[in-house]
Amino acid sequence: MQQAARISDQTAVFLTGGELVEFDDTQKIFENPESQRVEDYITGKFG
Repeated sequence: MQQAARISDQTAVFLTGGELVEFDDTQKIFENPESQRVEDYITGKFG
């Protein structure tokens, strides 16, 4: 996760079953994601 945040401009988050949950600028995804599921994944609450 840390390397993805450092080297990418945009990030797509896919969860179980290949569902695209969120796609946006990497900084936005890691600092203020739209989806609660993405926030939970990034912060380590699951995954």
